[in-house]
Amino acid sequence: MVTLTTSEARSPWQEGHFIGGHPVLDLTNTVFDRLHPAEDGELLAAPADVLTWCVSAGLVDEVPSLPEASANGLVADVQAVREHVWAVFNAVARGEAVPTESFGALLERAGTGVRAGHVEQIDAGLDRVTADWTAPGVIPAFLALLAVHAVFALPAERVRACGRCGWLFLDSSRGGRRRWCSMSTCGNREKARRHRQVERAAS
Repeated sequence: MVTLTTSEARSPWQEGHFIGGHPVLDLTNTVFDRLHPAEDGELLAAPADVLTWCVSAGLVDEVPSLPEASANGLVADVQAVREHVWAVFNAVARGEAVPTESFGALLERAGTGVRAGHVEQIDAGLDRVTADWTAPGVIPAFLALLAVHAVFALPAERVRACGRCGWLFLDSSRGGRRRWCSMSTCGNREKARRHRQVERAAS
């Protein structure tokens, strides 16, 4: 059983990787820069990355010991789920219709895990679930289930995309005017860029 609460980030993850306000938004942010992709920008490059991310995101209490059959294809499957989740919530952040192809793919992936008995919902909020974390396909299936739930549970008007890097986050600020994934990174970089523009214009 697992409670979906953010725990202390485990290597190679840092607290700055978990600014989304919800695990599925944090999942979409496991690419270094959405607006300016880099060749080495993939943060989920190996099964160990996926497993430690799940622990750091509060999805599991400790790193599961996966048999080879479960590890095979894990990275590719989780990356595929992530990209569908990003397509869905990037559209939400822009006030656009949810793309049916990506949402349908998440429904199918989640349904497969539930039908197989690997993922079992315990309460309506999906805050507590049981899962056979060693079963093949269970992690991407659970992530897909969590994403489907989030489509209906998260306030669409508060889902934002960072204006500098494209990372997604839930705007919980009082006025609902948060623009950056983090003021300490993108916010400060944007302020520095504008400052340089003003200096160049004045010179």
